[in-house]
Amino acid sequence: MSVFWARNRLIVLAYVAMVALLLITARFSPGFLSESNLRSTLVLAAFVGIVALGQTFVIIGGGIDLSLPWVLNCAAIIMTLLAGSQDLPLLWIVPLVLAGAAGIGLINGIGVALFGVPPIIMTLATNVILQGLILVYTGGSPTPSAPPLIEYLAVGRIGAFPVIAILWAVLALIASLLLSKAAFGRHLYALGTSRTVAEFSGVPTQRTTILTYVISGLTAAVGGMLLTGYSGQAYLGMGDPYLFTSIAAVAIGGASILGGSGHYIGTVAGALVLTILSGLLPALNLSSGALLVVYGAVILLTVAVGSETLSDLGGLLFRRWRRD
Repeated sequence: MSVFWARNRLIVLAYVAMVALLLITARFSPGFLSESNLRSTLVLAAFVGIVALGQTFVIIGGGIDLSLPWVLNCAAIIMTLLAGSQDLPLLWIVPLVLAGAAGIGLINGIGVALFGVPPIIMTLATNVILQGLILVYTGGSPTPSAPPLIEYLAVGRIGAFPVIAILWAVLALIASLLLSKAAFGRHLYALGTSRTVAEFSGVPTQRTTILTYVISGLTAAVGGMLLTGYSGQAYLGMGDPYLFTSIAAVAIGGASILGGSGHYIGTVAGALVLTILSGLLPALNLSSGALLVVYGAVILLTVAVGSETLSDLGGLLFRRWRRD
């Protein structure tokens, strides 16, 4: 039990925080625990969770992906423009969009792993380039409505369960198996803990780094296409809220922003916490700006907790307290 707690205490605390927030929100917003509202909360959390899946892999590996917003946006816009509100073209459009997103992730990964470009610079530059390209491509014009099949995947239900929640559960299972059972997961944790040690241990650090960014591009594209089905139409800037949301979800879920620790099961809790929190703010008459403050505070706190300087200071204070 002590070993389990030592390894998973931050994940457990994230789920405890989720339950506490759920009860607090229900206290200030009667009806929040109704079946329909809980279903809506789960759907909204699924978008965050799917986009944050790739971000989880990147962060565990010691990187960060700031290109998510416009990978998401490009996938949504290109899909709707090519599909023209029809389902049949999705047979070739969805693979094309996913291949493009994987290609963007590949470029990010090559820039970081092979050319040594800092992840923040590489992915931020990619994000700006994608934004410019999509603005040139669309001219700012509105896109057609989302195809009915995409709308069904985003807002449809199988019995009492939202379809997107089922898709999220499948992706969560795959991500968990990759991190816990596959050699890729072991390589990823080793890479995030110490790239130098990982290289001397025979870990394929470059290949692992590139693969994390490819996965991040893929999940951002999947999230973008599904989000189009939820909103009914793609629009410029629809991915912007998911930049810090994806990072905050990973951080709340117990992963270190500096890499080497964390699990997607924790990110699931982080996505739910953020979604419930966004429902609590209106009940407390707080604006959406307060949510941005929470995102920033969470990221700063997790970086501070994971930093060696703070850890060394904590150890020094503990040893001095023991002596006294």
